[in-house]
Amino acid sequence: MTTRDDTARRAIGQELGMRNAQLTRSNAELQAANEELAAFAYSASPDLKTPVRHIKSFAELVRRALVDTPNAVVAAHLERAEQAAERMATMIDGLLHLSRSTRLPLRQEPVDLDALLRQAVDDLAPDVADRRVEWRLAPLPTVEGDAATLRQVLSDLLGNAVKFTRPRDPAVIEVWSERRDGRRAVFVRDNGVGFDPQDGEQIFGAFKRLHTDREFERTGVGLATVRRIVLRHGGTVHADGAPGRGATFTFTLAMRPG
Repeated sequence: MTTRDDTARRAIGQELGMRNAQLTRSNAELQAANEELAAFAYSASPDLKTPVRHIKSFAELVRRALVDTPNAVVAAHLERAEQAAERMATMIDGLLHLSRSTRLPLRQEPVDLDALLRQAVDDLAPDVADRRVEWRLAPLPTVEGDAATLRQVLSDLLGNAVKFTRPRDPAVIEVWSERRDGRRAVFVRDNGVGFDPQDGEQIFGAFKRLHTDREFERTGVGLATVRRIVLRHGGTVHADGAPGRGATFTFTLAMRPG
């Protein structure tokens, strides 16, 4: 090997070393920024709730006063203010929940996804009490992960399906799993309103909303929380859909050893 080759190899090695060091610094800075953002959200959320509670309390006082002196115009404005305060409170709760999904440590253990699925369906019973919902639930496997956060993943995905199938009669929600490249893929499919395929990745962004409040109320953090939890488990998450033709959400997790 010539001296020129040695020199070129050393130059390439130095360049790779510099790039790796830069990448390490960038990852550390990004992690620190995420931790600071999560800490801010966690600490600021309770303070943000206080003025919202005050607004709701004063609104209740005004509503009581309207009993003695009815005023349709004031009542209409008051209702809008109450709805806005309620949306704000819901968004703050979502922000706090999103922060917790990043801050809380994961406890790795065997997790029976099928049991978590049944619990999530039971929790949604009040939301579908006056609707026709056809649940098509295939048995789910046991995986490695954190039970509390994985239950949140299933709850958010099923809740999302329940919400966006509201115009359907009946609503059809399917859940099943498959082996995929040595991992377990879990699918949640519905026959709801769907979404533009171009929004398949953006839909997981925090506060990303594809529909107006008039169509479907939503905080915009549920799917972002799902993505963070799955990524923390070393998995992947993906969404497929089409307008008027429903949506399918897929996430992957490591299988239980053996």
